[in-house]
Amino acid sequence: MIKKIVTITAATLFCGLILPATAHASRYTMADHITFQTGPMYYHNKNSQSHTIWNWSHSRKLHNLKNYPHTTWVVKQTALFIHGTHKARYYYVVSKNKRTAGWVWHGFLQSGTYRRQQLTTDGLKLSSQLTNGDDRTLKNFMITKLQKDGYDYNNQLAMMFDYYRSNDLTPAQMSYAAVINLVRIKGLDPTTISDASQDNVLHLAKLIDPKKGDATLETTGKGQLGVQLVQTIEQALDAHHAKTYLLDVKLSGSLTAGTPHLQYTLYMS
Repeated sequence: MIKKIVTITAATLFCGLILPATAHASRYTMADHITFQTGPMYYHNKNSQSHTIWNWSHSRKLHNLKNYPHTTWVVKQTALFIHGTHKARYYYVVSKNKRTAGWVWHGFLQSGTYRRQQLTTDGLKLSSQLTNGDDRTLKNFMITKLQKDGYDYNNQLAMMFDYYRSNDLTPAQMSYAAVINLVRIKGLDPTTISDASQDNVLHLAKLIDPKKGDATLETTGKGQLGVQLVQTIEQALDAHHAKTYLLDVKLSGSLTAGTPHLQYTLYMS
């Protein structure tokens, strides 16, 4: 009986000696670490398969991507991890509710928010003869969709625009910096504001129905006007690395007559 105890103890000690060497050999090393200067980027799961979310040192499994099929991940950092002779680029992801975070191999993620990829029609039922009420309906849809996609409405820019509108001014008559200084909008840096984009969109039928150009689809809730416009706005925001925005929308014309007209103004900061 004494011999058995000694044998087990010796074996246990031997295992204790070799385990740290094995663990050291499997360690991941962070070769570089970069924080994106252009602001957060948004991703979602590329597929529904099982993929690990790791802790900061890539030594412990925290979560599994397959358990977050509808999550939009915010990515602010990237790192190159080295494991033996293998190198891999990882993104540090944080869920939009900030409850889940960790390192994920970049190949398991796809650019864009989850909701943005799923929405195909706007569901709006605009009137045949476009009115101011339709302006507000479309604008509210776009602001809500942009918010879900990670873009925030800038109330300070809205104050600036109200001043423009109430005084019948244009950017050519008074610069952004002059208005900000005149209205004394705190916390708004005029140097961070991109030039206002004012687009007149005459041919809305192709935005409403890219396949057949049927403008009346927007009266049934099956049109794509809101979705298409949001995609255009997001492309502009991404191109200017803007985090916040102001949007003004004006609709006019008739859907049934095929003469809808849109003018929107976009300010970016």
